[in-house]
Amino acid sequence: MKSLICEKCGSNDFFEKNSYRICKYCNTKYVLDADDAKPKSSSISLNNDIKMLLQKCRDDPANARRYANLILDIDSDNEEAKRYL
Repeated sequence: MKSLICEKCGSNDFFEKNSYRICKYCNTKYVLDADDAKPKSSSISLNNDIKMLLQKCRDDPANARRYANLILDIDSDNEEAKRYL
């Protein structure tokens, strides 16, 4: 949501009700824009990153500990990465 300042009282404290934003102090109503809609959730898969780092552990044993720590930052339960510590 973009920040909004009430034109009547200067407050930036609002609540939403029935597709309106309403100032908590003076009850001025503002129509919600499409941009003000609740943010959509998204998910990011890190499986490819983990696979790549595990391959680097195998290919570069001198730096395997560093790569394993990066994997464990992403997935603290990764058993294969724990073997390189």
